[in-house]
Amino acid sequence: MQRDADPTLSDLQRALLGYDPAPLETALIDWTRANWPMAARAMVYAKREAADTVGGVGGVRSDEGRLVMEVAARVAIAERELMCRAIAAVLPQWLADTYGLAPKDDEAAPGTGEA
Repeated sequence: MQRDADPTLSDLQRALLGYDPAPLETALIDWTRANWPMAARAMVYAKREAADTVGGVGGVRSDEGRLVMEVAARVAIAERELMCRAIAAVLPQWLADTYGLAPKDDEAAPGTGEA
C-alpha cells in the first residue's frame, strides 16, 4: 500500500525525529570506529576492575549471574576507556579548528613551577 501523503518531514517532525550530529560528535564516532580494537583489549585487561566493581553487589544468586554482571562491567569499563582516549585524541584539534585555541609550547605545564 502506497502512502498518499508526502514523506518529507515537517519542521516539527524534523525537530523531534531528525538529528544532525555536531562535528565534534562525528569526529569522536569516526575515531572510535577506527580504534575499536582498543576497547576489545580493554575488556581483557579490565577483568580485575570489573570483579572489584561487582564484588559488593548483593542478591546475586548464582555464579552465572555474577559472571554476567562482570562481563557488563568489563564492557562499560572498555567503553569508558575508549571514550577517554577518543576525547584526548580529537578534542585538541576540534578546539583549534572551532575556537582557534591551541596549547602554548613556550610555557611549562601548570603546577610545575617552571616558566
